[in-house]
Amino acid sequence: MSTGTRPVIAAIGTGMMGQLAHLANYARLRDEGACDLAGVTDLKPGLAAAVADRYRVPRIFESAEALLADPGIDGVACVQQWPNNYDLVKRTILAGKSVITEKPMVGRLDEAEELTALAEARGVLYAVGFMKRYDPGVALAKRLIDEARASGEFGELRAVDALCNGGDWLHGVEPALRATDPAPAPSAAPRYPDGCRTAAQRAAYGWLLNIFSHSVNLCHHLLGGEMEPRAARFHADRAFAATLRRDGALITVRGATTKAHEWREWTTLTFERGEIAIKTPTPMNRQRAAEVTVLREHGGRFCTTHHHAPPEWAFYLQARGFVGALAGGEPPRAQAAACLWDVRAMERLIEIAEVG
Repeated sequence: MSTGTRPVIAAIGTGMMGQLAHLANYARLRDEGACDLAGVTDLKPGLAAAVADRYRVPRIFESAEALLADPGIDGVACVQQWPNNYDLVKRTILAGKSVITEKPMVGRLDEAEELTALAEARGVLYAVGFMKRYDPGVALAKRLIDEARASGEFGELRAVDALCNGGDWLHGVEPALRATDPAPAPSAAPRYPDGCRTAAQRAAYGWLLNIFSHSVNLCHHLLGGEMEPRAARFHADRAFAATLRRDGALITVRGATTKAHEWREWTTLTFERGEIAIKTPTPMNRQRAAEVTVLREHGGRFCTTHHHAPPEWAFYLQARGFVGALAGGEPPRAQAAACLWDVRAMERLIEIAEVG
């Protein structure tokens, strides 16, 4: 860590998610005394300046290279389109700095393995923005699932159904700052798995990465192990369904494009003698945590219990977790080594999927 008493954070990328889901939370943590903010950079200098002014960030770096050369920076929030992740994360790690990106980590397993090994060799943190792991309701559900499996109270786990039909994911969040900078250089060309060859496959894979990587990661987190893909079907970018296996349980990841007044996402674990269901909230909802429902047999009857976790925002808790890890606390909950499972599963899913 830097010579100061608090971790020093900087940001590469000041677009919508970079501002509202990441930098705003590090600014809050700065104001709470947990970290310092060194500066920001963006391919749109005018946008970077406006964002720095809004969040009282002291420096605007002229480039990512200049930011990464600053020896006082400990961690970088690198929030970019996913094709840029491989190059920027590699440069960040080689500069000796810890990094957190948005999901997905990258598009290919070999890239993910290379970056994970590089971070381990350089002794820096590499975290991926699967913020659902920080949702207090998800954390509660994880404890209940682990207890149920350890005690055998519900019997064997038979199925997991992860459904995401989308809907309103912004939840009235304030608009991000915009700037009139000239169009910046285009993003890096996406690098797809070798088995992803056609235009239809690549479009399907992009949808899988951007939407259902969260579902895949959440299932891996709740189950505590890697899933084995068995089958997948894409109906263009309108509907998707995949089946996977883990320890004898059948896992379904599915969803469709839809419009709704709320975010519609559920993950249900069905046991031999009970059920644990999780309703995860709109990603940008700052006042709501996942709701957990447990169905169990009780005295010859069946009882449904609703659990309500503290309404804390997962994106904020994720930022706090990254800062805490930089300060020597608990490691990030979505470390790159665990997220390799997701990349491996998604790469296999697109290889075996019917696309049309």
